[in-house]
Amino acid sequence: MQAVDWSKYDLEGWLYQFGAWQNTVQGTCGKSLNPIAVAMDQAVVKRKKLKLGVRKQRQITADVMSSHIDFMPTKKHTPKDTVCEITDNEARAVQRLVLDLYGQSEVMDDWLDAIVDRYFYFNSWPEMVVRSGPAENAKIVYSEWDARFDTKCGLAVLHSRYGFIEYSPKRKA
Repeated sequence: MQAVDWSKYDLEGWLYQFGAWQNTVQGTCGKSLNPIAVAMDQAVVKRKKLKLGVRKQRQITADVMSSHIDFMPTKKHTPKDTVCEITDNEARAVQRLVLDLYGQSEVMDDWLDAIVDRYFYFNSWPEMVVRSGPAENAKIVYSEWDARFDTKCGLAVLHSRYGFIEYSPKRKA
């Protein structure tokens, strides 16, 4: 991480760049062929399954198969205004920024999950909303405001841990 010129982008810029880097090598059906990106995806899915608890896994599996709940990350194409301009080594360094903070607390893991969903998978705020149950009776489990708050907290944690990366919070979110 020391060999990276962290002044090249601000914190959000680095996170968006990592998301763009993940999408640089895609195979059929939009799935990444990038081994680090694939490992990151698998880690996110595994962590979310473990967080739900062993007892709920059967019900969750049934709900996912019947499309009542969706917690799997969805890969998207990189937004047109975000072009990957980082190297593999820089991408690994950005990945380490996030991965090194996982596992310290459940709350912080939730904040980092929001960072991953927002910046690595390019989800909009409404796309981060999680509903459960049948469509007509779907309950909001995770609201847009929850997503915004968790993302801001995640950015604050990253900035406080890695103060050498510039971060200036924007007023609009």
